[in-house]
Amino acid sequence: MQIRTEIFKDAAGIRLVHQAAFGQRTEADLVEALREDEASLPHYSRVAVTDKGEIVGHVLLSRIYIEDIPSLALAPVGVKPHWQRKGIGSELIRQVIEEAREAGESHIVVLGHDSYYPQFGFERAVDYGIEAPFPVPVDFFLIMPLERQALKGIRGIVRYSKPFSTV
Repeated sequence: MQIRTEIFKDAAGIRLVHQAAFGQRTEADLVEALREDEASLPHYSRVAVTDKGEIVGHVLLSRIYIEDIPSLALAPVGVKPHWQRKGIGSELIRQVIEEAREAGESHIVVLGHDSYYPQFGFERAVDYGIEAPFPVPVDFFLIMPLERQALKGIRGIVRYSKPFSTV
């Protein structure tokens, strides 16, 4: 298994990953819409590829804002069902977080399970005065600072890029 940065020819394989992982096309459509949306740049995107060249996992970070302060959204993360529960999703997340950190990004927001994402360093966003732009349980709307004091003085409502509201 190799985890690497997404390249152009991976698009069809990534679409198949999300359709299989979620049993619908919404997340695959989101990835495609984010690729075409300049306001959601930069993107940090990783794929998990088998020795035979099959893409079996994908993760994407894209630009969002907390009020007017740049941040990133972790969405979606998908692994084909046969490959789930083997640590692939976790490794994809770890690598894309490190890539964003090395690029000088400050924080990442995720809407996800409060029993899964804290292992990567995510905490409840509401504890920092950061809120979702839609109704969501506070335990599922999480944020992770990528550097010390990255959330100091930051408060407000997250603004997702347009593709998040269109799919």
